[in-house]
Amino acid sequence: MRVTLVLFTTLLCSAASGAQPDAAALQAKAQALLLGTFDNAAQVAKAPPGAEQPVPHVTVKIESTPQRDFSLWHVRIQTDPESTFEQTWAMQTRIEYDGSGALIPYYQLHQDSVPTAAAFDVKGWLSLEACALRGTFAPTRLQGMAEGEPCVAVAMSVGARRALLPVGFAREGGWLHVDMNLRGVRTRIDAIQSR
Repeated sequence: MRVTLVLFTTLLCSAASGAQPDAAALQAKAQALLLGTFDNAAQVAKAPPGAEQPVPHVTVKIESTPQRDFSLWHVRIQTDPESTFEQTWAMQTRIEYDGSGALIPYYQLHQDSVPTAAAFDVKGWLSLEACALRGTFAPTRLQGMAEGEPCVAVAMSVGARRALLPVGFAREGGWLHVDMNLRGVRTRIDAIQSR
């Protein structure tokens, strides 16, 4: 009986330790794949003129922070030449127990200036776990989407900034596709990596 218990414990520990490096490696690859500056100028240029809901010009700059599992997403939306809105979100990259991936957004309660990656400290940020972008993380493609109702309920506390909160994303090749709720309409932003 004792030998069986020791053998079972050894196998369990081996399995657990074998899974950890894979999750850590996938998380590191996901973090590296996210980084860059993305711009949807080409999408805006191709949009039909006179549309009732024109596609806004969006840039997303994603940079790493000293905390390995966090990145900062600087989102800038220009709806017309006189109207530009900016918001920075912290996104935590996480590999879930079932091997799927998630980006958990965080926000600063009072964001009076643009946060810098070098000075990032998660203690000054609040989690929006209900708006987690959950999906599939592969070595060359990441994708995820937030659940509708729980995210809407939680995002109300963020105020008008929620329009700049990504509620879906896909990162592959040179592209970052981001879904946002702009003017109450789910809008797909197709941004290409500019640097």
